[in-house]
Amino acid sequence: MYIVIISDTDMYSRNFEVVNHPVRMRIFQALLHEQLSIHQMAKRLPDVPLPSLYRHVKKLHDAGLLVVAATRSVNGIEERYYTAVQGLIDPAELDKSESVDAFAEHVSVYGMVVAQAAAQYVSRRGEPDLNNLAVRDHFFYATEEEFLRLREAIYALLETAATQPPAPGRVKRRWFVVAHPLVNDAEVSQLSLKE
Repeated sequence: MYIVIISDTDMYSRNFEVVNHPVRMRIFQALLHEQLSIHQMAKRLPDVPLPSLYRHVKKLHDAGLLVVAATRSVNGIEERYYTAVQGLIDPAELDKSESVDAFAEHVSVYGMVVAQAAAQYVSRRGEPDLNNLAVRDHFFYATEEEFLRLREAIYALLETAATQPPAPGRVKRRWFVVAHPLVNDAEVSQLSLKE
């Protein structure tokens, strides 16, 4: 998951508010590691009307979440190619309750948009295509140290895969990973007592 690191807490929270919109999240995700014009984005997001796409891109750009990566002159008009600004979330900014709530919403919206993209892939194919789709839910016990080692091993494998250049037979793929401790019944009871 990616978001911009910003030192100003108010700006940080506002940027969560900007990107935590389903259409803007789809635009943001489409521009991760990509440079696309508005018209190219419109082809990727055909259900988003062009005027709405312009408005959402402007909002993301004004917030600093998108930048103009390149321009090209087309019939005397400047065509802009945008890309998403990437960075890890700054844990120091998540100490405030409004930031925690905004981050929780960010995780929810980001995951929802990824799941919708996978569902659209299945719908377009008209068949499950289980060779090219990975949906798994694994449960396991691990200490924090064991979990961190596992997470780093998975990230290392994914980083290696990400360095492979395009080639015949290679298709751009996404592997979205969400891992978290499960809250058991006793913890739920204790959380309720604290509130």
